Amino acid sequence: MSSEYSSNHAHITGEFGELLVLYWLSKNGYESVHAQHVGIDIIASKNGKRLGISVKSRSRKEGKLDFSLTMNDVDNQMMKVKDACLHFDCEPYFAFVVDQIDTITVVVTPLSVIETYYPGSSKSSRSWNILKLSKDGRTSMFEIDWKTKGTI
Repeated sequence: MSSEYSSNHAHITGEFGELLVLYWLSKNGYESVHAQHVGIDIIASKNGKRLGISVKSRSRKEGKLDFSLTMNDVDNQMMKVKDACLHFDCEPYFAFVVDQIDTITVVVTPLSVIETYYPGSSKSSRSWNILKLSKDGRTSMFEIDWKTKGTI
């Protein structure tokens, strides 16, 4: 696989992450919609529990193993998620999708878990290690292992 990305790779990565999380939720019995609303990308419900999920996706260059996600303007992003979830009567969640080397790692966690492990600060950007979040019992995680064979 080439380490060169297409001009709209970031957009494709974001769309892929959202659709992958939708697929996983559906496979696990959640009724879900691609909301594309300010603050949240997905609304999912199961057994009377409704989630409003903001999906953050990253694609790492070949050979780089990095489970951290740097988020800019975090307080504003969290406020948007909380506001949207208040409007739609959802519990605020984040899903993190990281594609690196031969594995795609997905972590789905309540915003409350993030606030527990990474309390607010005055910094305009923050870096979160998603593996740290995955150790919490309220967090779900799955991985997809894949290898590219041949070239096109």
